[in-house]
Amino acid sequence: MRLSRFAPLALAAVSVLSATNDAQARYLGNFNLFVGQAWLRKGDWAPVDQQPEIGLMLAFGEERAPVHFVIDALVSKSEVSDADPLGSGRVKASSREFAIGVRKVWDQSVTRPHLGAGADIINVSEELDGPFGPVKNEDRAYGAWVDLGVSWRLASHLNLGIEARYSYAIARLGSGSLARDVTAGGIHLGLLVGYGW
Repeated sequence: MRLSRFAPLALAAVSVLSATNDAQARYLGNFNLFVGQAWLRKGDWAPVDQQPEIGLMLAFGEERAPVHFVIDALVSKSEVSDADPLGSGRVKASSREFAIGVRKVWDQSVTRPHLGAGADIINVSEELDGPFGPVKNEDRAYGAWVDLGVSWRLASHLNLGIEARYSYAIARLGSGSLARDVTAGGIHLGLLVGYGW
């Protein structure tokens, strides 16, 4: 998975972290790496419905604000060779999500539960071996996401945690009479590690 896709999110994080001392005193936030698994709708994506996933999650806000502003980016993909009973054919699928929204983080000293929601842009693509050669279909869909999890603040700034997330959108793959609607997004489960301030 190409980490260059996360460049805009990384730049946003650097901007927040490099703020003046006064701004740092007034703002709180978390910048976490997500590593886990995505489960897409089996009826639309089998046999590549289970995809390893990596992402970056940024949340920040004023110290007195009830919620934090969120920018998240996640990438998942899977590839299967010999996808048909005859032992031939290749299927590859990938999903890229860019999410904005809000997240409530309960500051309970070391243990910090969180709950969030917002809007999602999901780019999905599939590549497969057709009767006349390779075929690639892709689309961009707009939907929503919700998440919940908990992290533990260790050594003053180190975050370790777990994340559960659900995202949903409808994409259209293919063209003409072969076009079909598919569910983009799905269930995301994984671990968090990062920096909190």
